[in-house]
Amino acid sequence: MSGRIFHGEARLVGREAELGTLVSGLDKAAQGSARMILMRGPEGSGKTALLDALARYARCAGATILRGSCSPAGARLPWHAAESLFGGAPLHDEYATVPLSHRLLRRVIAATASGPVVIMLDDTQWCDEESLVWLDFLMNRGYYLPLLVLLAQRRSGSPNRRRAIPGVAARGHRTIDLGPLFEEDAGEMARWWWEAVPEEPFVRACNSVCRGNPSLLTRLFARLSEEGVSPDARGALRAGELGAELFAGQLLATLDRQPEYVRKVVEALAVLGQADAELVGMLSGVSEPLVDAVIDILRDEEIIDTDLAELNDDHVRTMVLSGMPATTLDRWRELAARLLNDGGRPAEEISAQLVLLPGLPEPWMRDVLREAARHAERDGSLGVAARYLGRMVVADPADIDAQADFARLIGHDDPSGAYAMLRGGIEGTGDVRGRARLAVQLAKVAPPLGKEPEAVSILNGILAELDGVVADDHELRTLVESALLLIGWSRRSTARVISERAMAMPIPEAHAVSERELLAVRSMISAMSGASSQTCLVPARQALSGADEAPGSWAFGAAAYVLSLADEVEEAVQAMNRVIARGAEHGDAWGRAMVLSTRSWILSEAGDLDGALVDATRAVELADEWSWSKSVTEPRTVLAAVLAQRGDLDQAAFVLGQMTSPDLEESLLDHPRVLMTRSYLAESRGDHEGALSSLTACGALLAKSGIRNPIFAPWWLDAACLLADLGRRNEAEELVEHGERLAAAWGSASARGFALLARGAITEGSDGVEMLTETAETLASTQARWYLVRAESLLGEALLRMDDREGARGHFRRAVYLSVRCGFRALAVKARDRLVAAGGWMYQGADGVKDVLTVGERRVAELAATGATNREIAHTLRIAVRTVEIHLTSIFRKLDVSGRTDLGWALDALGKAGRITPAG
Repeated sequence: MSGRIFHGEARLVGREAELGTLVSGLDKAAQGSARMILMRGPEGSGKTALLDALARYARCAGATILRGSCSPAGARLPWHAAESLFGGAPLHDEYATVPLSHRLLRRVIAATASGPVVIMLDDTQWCDEESLVWLDFLMNRGYYLPLLVLLAQRRSGSPNRRRAIPGVAARGHRTIDLGPLFEEDAGEMARWWWEAVPEEPFVRACNSVCRGNPSLLTRLFARLSEEGVSPDARGALRAGELGAELFAGQLLATLDRQPEYVRKVVEALAVLGQADAELVGMLSGVSEPLVDAVIDILRDEEIIDTDLAELNDDHVRTMVLSGMPATTLDRWRELAARLLNDGGRPAEEISAQLVLLPGLPEPWMRDVLREAARHAERDGSLGVAARYLGRMVVADPADIDAQADFARLIGHDDPSGAYAMLRGGIEGTGDVRGRARLAVQLAKVAPPLGKEPEAVSILNGILAELDGVVADDHELRTLVESALLLIGWSRRSTARVISERAMAMPIPEAHAVSERELLAVRSMISAMSGASSQTCLVPARQALSGADEAPGSWAFGAAAYVLSLADEVEEAVQAMNRVIARGAEHGDAWGRAMVLSTRSWILSEAGDLDGALVDATRAVELADEWSWSKSVTEPRTVLAAVLAQRGDLDQAAFVLGQMTSPDLEESLLDHPRVLMTRSYLAESRGDHEGALSSLTACGALLAKSGIRNPIFAPWWLDAACLLADLGRRNEAEELVEHGERLAAAWGSASARGFALLARGAITEGSDGVEMLTETAETLASTQARWYLVRAESLLGEALLRMDDREGARGHFRRAVYLSVRCGFRALAVKARDRLVAAGGWMYQGADGVKDVLTVGERRVAELAATGATNREIAHTLRIAVRTVEIHLTSIFRKLDVSGRTDLGWALDALGKAGRITPAG
C-alpha cells in the first residue's frame, strides 16, 4: 500500500506555506528582479524535498535550473560549490585573463536569455569561501536579472556557528526556517500511508517520538506498515518504541560524520549523564574548549536540549553505551566514580556509576553506596536504596550489615526472597554477631510468610550463643530479644514460652527503637496475662513516646491497643494516627495492613464503625496485593467483626469463609475474635446453641493460651447474657463470677461495667434493675458503646417486666439513638421493635426526648434518602433551595447522622417505631 505513495510529496505535508513562498519568489524573480531565499532546518526537515518540488514547478514554467550541493570535504576546496552548479567540471583556468567570477556571471546572464534561472545550492553550511563571495557578487551585479538563488542550510542552534550567507540580508531577500510538523500534518501523512483515518493516540505518539521530523515520520510509517501495525491506539505503543529507535539511530549517524573527539565527548556524556565540561574533559581526554564546542554541536543536532546539560533521550544514551567495548566502559565508569568522588559530588551521583561496576575494588566505594542507600531510604525511595545495597551484597557476600539492610528493604515487596537470603546468610557465617543481625531481619519478614515458629527457633538458638560468647553486648541482645517477642507472643505454639520469657526479662529503657518495641510487646503480654490496667499503661506509653522514630513499626500498635483496653481510647487513636502516618511514608505493605487493622479494632470497640470499616477494608486491600495475603488473618478478622456489628451479616460470613483454618487457629489474637463473631452470627440466625458453642470454644482457647483480660474477647459476658435470655441464669453464674475476677484484676471502668452487665443480666427484680442502672452509668463514661447499647436494652427489658413501661421506653429510645450514632444497625432495629412493644414511639435528639422532625423536615428527609439533590427537592416541594439546606442541617442533627448515605436506614430504623412527626 505504501508503495503507491510518492514519498517526496508526502514529505511536503505541512510545508505548503513554505512551498508557496518559494513559488512566489520565483514568480517575482521572473519579472526581472533577482531574489535570494535561505531555507534552514534540521536534518530530515524537508529542505531537499522543497528543492525538488520547486524544481518541478520551475521546469513547467520554462526556467533553467542550476543545481548543486556542498560537502564537508568541499568546504576546503576553492570554487567547489560553484563547480557543482555547472556540472562539477573544474571552472578555474589559470591562463584566462577575465576573472572567474565575471565569467560565471556571463554564463548566468546567457542562461536568462531563454527565461528565468533558478540556482539551487544544498547544504550551504559547508560552502567554500570563494563560492560564497561569488554568490554575493552575483546578487549585486545581476540584481536586474530574472534570477532566483535558493540556498538550503542545516540549521545551527548556536548563532555564532551559522555559515554566513552574503546578500541574504539585502532588501527583498528572505529566510525560511523549517520547524517541526504539527500533529494534524503527521495525521495527514499517516492517512496517506494506510489509506485510513489514524486514531489520535497513534498520531500523537508518532509525531512526539519523531519530534515532528518529516523524514523520520516517513521512515517510521514505512517500518510500521511493513510490520502490519495498525494506526490505532494499540499501535501507538509499537510506534513509540520503533520511533525512539529510529530517532536514536539518526542522531548517532550524525555523530559518525563528526570528528573522533566528538564521539569521545558523547561517550563521556553518556557515562556521566551530565554535561559538566570539566568532568567530561577529564573523562574523555578532550580539552575543555573542545568539549564546549562539541556540546554546542550536540545542541545543534538536538542530541541534548538547548537549556539542559544531559542527553535528552534514553535510547540515544543506551545506543552510545552499547557501542563501547565492555572493558572500556567499565574503566570509564570507575574513573567517573572517582572523579565525582574527588569533586565532592553527592553520594547518589557517585553511586549511579558504582552500581554498574562488576566489582567494588576500593573500600571508599562501599562507604559511598551505604551513604546513598541511607539517603534514598530517608527520602522514601526504597527501591533505589535496595539497588545500592544489593550491589554491595554482590560485591562482598561477607558484608553482614549490607545483607541485613538489603533483606529488610526487599522484604517490603518480596518477603519470601528476603527470608531465603537471610536464612542462607545465617547458615553460611560462623560470626555469631553477624548471625544475630541477620536473624533480627529474618524475624521481620517471617510473619507475612507464616514462618514465626521457625524464626523463633533460630532466635532462641542465637540468644543461647550470645549468652556464651558476647553476653556483654546489651544492644545486640536487646535487638534479638525484641525480635523474638515481636513474632512469638501472638502465635499459639510459642505464646506461653515467649510470655514467660518476656515477664522474666528486666524492664528495658526506652531509648533505642528496639527497646521501645520490646516495651510495646511486653505491655501487651502483661495486659493479656491479667495484670492491672495501670501497670500496663506505663510501658505502653513509654513505647509510644518514640513511635514517630520507627517507620511503619507495627509493634507500636500493640501498645496503642493496650491504651484502648484501659479506656484511654482517644490517646490510643492519636498514637495510631502517628504510627500510620509514619508508616505510609516508609513502612512495608504488611506492616501497614497490621497497623490499620489495629486501629480498626480500636475504632470498632469505641463505636466508630464508619472509621473502622474504612481501615479494615484498606488493610484487606493491602494484604490482597501480595502473595502472602492468605497467611495473614487480622485484616479479615476485624473486617468480619465490623460488618457483623453493622448488621451486614451475610457479608461478614463471606469474609470469615475466606480465612484458612491452619493460619487462623495458630493466631493467638485472631482466632478468639473470629469465634466471637461466629457466635454473634449464629445468635442472629436464632442458633443459640451454636452461639454458645463458639463462645465456650473461645473461653477454652483463651484459658489454654493464658489470656485473662476481661475486655479482649469478652466471651464470658456474651455467654452470660445469652444464657440469661434463654432463662438459664443458674448456668451463667459461674461465667459471671469468672468475669468479675478478671474485671477486678484489670480494674478499668469498662471492665467494671462488663462485670456489672453480666451480673445484672442474670439478676431478676429490682436488684437487677439497680445493677443494670449502675451498669449503664458506668459504661456511659467509657467508649464501650456496643455493650452500653446492650445495657440500655437489658435495662428496658427489666423495667418492662416490672410494668414500668414509661421507664422502659426511655432506655429503649437511648439504645436506638446510640445504635444509630455508632452504626449498630441490627441493634437499632431490635431496640426499635422493643420500643414499639412497650407502646412508645421514637423521638430524636441528643437527650432522646425532644427535637422531633417536623412535617416539612420529614418530607425533605424522605426525598433526600432517595438520592434527590437539593435543587430537585426544592422543585418537588416548591420551596427554596436554602430552605432545603436548613431542613437537612436540622435533620442530620436530630437523627445524629453524618450525611445522606445513612439517612435512609436511619429513617427506617427510627420512623417505623412510631410517630416521628407530632400529631396534628
